[in-house]
Amino acid sequence: MNGLARIFDRNMFIMLVSIMLGAIIITYFVADIARRSEIESYQVQIEDITTEKNVFENKSKNFTDHIFKSLGSLDFSREYRSSADSYYDVAALIWYPIGEYEKVIVNCTSAMEDYLLGYDNFLNTKVFFNDTIKYSTDVKYTSIIDIYKSISQSGANICLLGYNASKLLKEIAENFSLYGNNTNVSWLLDLYNESLLLLEQELGFYGGLLDDLEEEYAAYFNPVRETP
Repeated sequence: MNGLARIFDRNMFIMLVSIMLGAIIITYFVADIARRSEIESYQVQIEDITTEKNVFENKSKNFTDHIFKSLGSLDFSREYRSSADSYYDVAALIWYPIGEYEKVIVNCTSAMEDYLLGYDNFLNTKVFFNDTIKYSTDVKYTSIIDIYKSISQSGANICLLGYNASKLLKEIAENFSLYGNNTNVSWLLDLYNESLLLLEQELGFYGGLLDDLEEEYAAYFNPVRETP
């Protein structure tokens, strides 16, 4: 009997040890699976964060590239308009009043050329700003760019009206140059004065947009910052 008891005790011991080892092994595998799942979850989160970061960085880079391109184009547009204004002002304020009609014609021709360049460039600038909005990372940038788009369109309108005024003044000067001061140009003068009135109105609107832009910059950035 004692022999059987010892065999039974040994078998029970071996069985208990086997059960404990099995429990330990199962626990290890369960813990390992949980740990691997947790690691995989962290990896997915890290990948998502990295992806979001890359998307944001690419969007910010594209925004920066496009805004500089847009502002540069706006500067060129202003230069064309400024040059055209100079030609026109000399023609209208200096040469026309003293009857230097040939000089009026020359200056108005140059003004018309630059106004057309300014017109095309302002419209292209508006397209550039419209593309820039696609990469905006903040609503405050969008509101400012919307004003820049309106400024670009208004600048194009001013150039077109300036072109019309220069063209009409040139035609008036050509009539006086060909037929003398007795020629009837009243209908041209009416159209010319109408163009000047429309131009003055658009210039007022353009100035209002610049004020709006300054207010937007003051609202979001340094109040004393100079508006580009």
